Amino acid sequence: MRIAFGTTRGGLTLAALWLAAGAAGAQTLSTVATFNNIGVELTFPSAPPAGTTVSLFIREADSTDPYRPGHPLARITSTTFAGCAFWLDPGTAYALRLESPALPANLFTTASTRRDQFATPAGTTYYVDPATGNDANNGLTTAKAYRTLGKALTQLAAGRQIVLRGGRYREGDYEINAAGTPAAPIEIRNMAGEQPVLDGTDTNFVPAWALHDAAANLYRTPCTRLPNRAFLNGEQFFHYSTYADLKNNLWSQGSGFVTDGTNLYARFPGNAAPGTNVLTIPKFTVGLTLNATVHDLMIIGLEFRQYGFQSSPKGIYLNGADSNLIERCAFWHVGSGIGIKRDATFNTVQNCFFSESPLSRWSWNAVKNNPDFSFEAGGIVIYGSTNVNEANVIRFNTFSNMFDGSFLYSTLAAGPTKHMDFHDNHLMDCADDGIETDGFGSNVRIYANTFRDFLSGISVAPCTPGPTYIMRNVMAGSPAFGADARLPIKFNVGGLLTNQWIYLYHNTFSTDVTGQDGFIMYSYSKWTNVISRNNIYAGQRYAFYSTADPNPIDFDYDNLYDASGAPFARWKSLPYNTFAQFQAASGQELHGWSVDPGFTNAPAQDFRLLPGSAMIDLGISIPGVNDDFIGRAPDVGAFEFGSTAMAMSVASNSATVIWRTGERGALQMDATTDLLHPAWTAAGSAASTLTYRVLCTDPASTPTPRYYRLRRLIP
Repeated sequence: MRIAFGTTRGGLTLAALWLAAGAAGAQTLSTVATFNNIGVELTFPSAPPAGTTVSLFIREADSTDPYRPGHPLARITSTTFAGCAFWLDPGTAYALRLESPALPANLFTTASTRRDQFATPAGTTYYVDPATGNDANNGLTTAKAYRTLGKALTQLAAGRQIVLRGGRYREGDYEINAAGTPAAPIEIRNMAGEQPVLDGTDTNFVPAWALHDAAANLYRTPCTRLPNRAFLNGEQFFHYSTYADLKNNLWSQGSGFVTDGTNLYARFPGNAAPGTNVLTIPKFTVGLTLNATVHDLMIIGLEFRQYGFQSSPKGIYLNGADSNLIERCAFWHVGSGIGIKRDATFNTVQNCFFSESPLSRWSWNAVKNNPDFSFEAGGIVIYGSTNVNEANVIRFNTFSNMFDGSFLYSTLAAGPTKHMDFHDNHLMDCADDGIETDGFGSNVRIYANTFRDFLSGISVAPCTPGPTYIMRNVMAGSPAFGADARLPIKFNVGGLLTNQWIYLYHNTFSTDVTGQDGFIMYSYSKWTNVISRNNIYAGQRYAFYSTADPNPIDFDYDNLYDASGAPFARWKSLPYNTFAQFQAASGQELHGWSVDPGFTNAPAQDFRLLPGSAMIDLGISIPGVNDDFIGRAPDVGAFEFGSTAMAMSVASNSATVIWRTGERGALQMDATTDLLHPAWTAAGSAASTLTYRVLCTDPASTPTPRYYRLRRLIP
């Protein structure tokens, strides 16, 4: 037999294994890499026997160390197995080995993670100034700046940069087709220290309010346009479908508007007169569209506000665009902050902010049941298509005051979401779901995110074919505004599809709100292959609440804690007063625990473990997931306790330490020369951790002995 390798682009590697002469067919192996993970798919020419397993082993490609076990692959169709290698270093080549009874011999391949660096354009820079610029200028200096972004976009080419000065750009609906290269990207960015705002507002609309219906507290103003959205004092304003719905206050929503092509009718909050309220409508629907020809384009430091004249509004639309970066941008009241559709691949969205206030305080029924004007989209939305979107990375972002935080899975089986990373994001005040994976996806990693105040943290209803990995997330706080209960993971599928291959590893689900449960499964759910290990489920009514029929789940080695006392849990609607009774009735958590987790400060949202926590060294080893634990065994929950130095290298004038740490975010290494009377000083720059390892360098090392510690800068 022989192995043939195809081309590699953007982290995608294909390999095919031809069997010996006379064999019936060939296995096809593909790998797709992001910065820190590699997705693997193995397809057999015909279905292997039931019970067939595929094991994954990995090491750095240039290493002579033994291969280390990875997480086994999951069977997602009769012929295809999928899985991932986690927590890898960026820009590094790895060797992978696959073993299976269905393979005639072990299968080997290599894959390289993406470099976590982006080139800087070195070509011509064009400047734009909405206050003093002129499109008749050449744009080459700040004194000769263009006035509009639209003019500057005509100059796009590989290696060129557009720098926007601060101010309002009343522009939108621009389509970009130009492409950069990895070495010469295109960049559209803010000038340092200044904030350009792309604003979709129609400045020709100036309301002239008149009382229309005093009994219903309705006012009207002339408006010949039919906008999909309107904004009250800069925030989303609810759009009723009909005048009758507005007048009759359908769904008890209260304020909102409707248009008929002649007038715009509105009821203001609190049934007040227009007064100082400012109502605006948009002129444009989308800020920027990056079409399929676009790649290696960077959008940095821009703000997008109030788009949505037509349906499906967005700040930025990645319409099949590849390998682009959106960084440090803010999206206010634009419908979907970023839309991703068709075969958009290898895009990175990081350090951005999304808000659609006041959606989290609106009537849930009004948003859910409004048939014409959807406010449910989310900060980042994957739109269904027949093309696969894959290897997009969404990290370090904040989603605040949304209805849904983000919608990650395609709605079409022919074009699933694959090999996506959604990590280290903060999602708060979501009236419905923090994340929706309702649809079709495979090899998606959702990890190290924090969720606060929601109806459900992550919806997997349905989530197919998988695998979907939900790891080291923290979900805490109160139910969303007006909701009765909150679900960490929502399984309640009402359709024909089934949840498949959902792995819940090392999450912390906690609430301090009376009457809230640690984990909930409802009776109209159906699923297969839901695996839970090393999680903390802490409730204030039931630790575990299930009304479900006996669907196959595998919950074990988790901590189920109920602070309220008996009854401890409900299983298939029957109450059980103790953990032991629940274990006996359900057959679940036979190796689990029910003890106080010992959080550092749960009311302050600090769910790290105290030094005396029973969760320390209590977990079970999961190959490929928690190999680098600290102590005797992995800790249970989202955080590993403590930090430890793994390796040190010393040069003539510096020292570098590789730390294994359970901390997240920005970390600082300190140094002292005297442990008895330490005077700690910062040693080098702050560093950040993504994979629970962090590299810190002390550039001022001297022959004098120095001692080091690692501390967290940002909670």
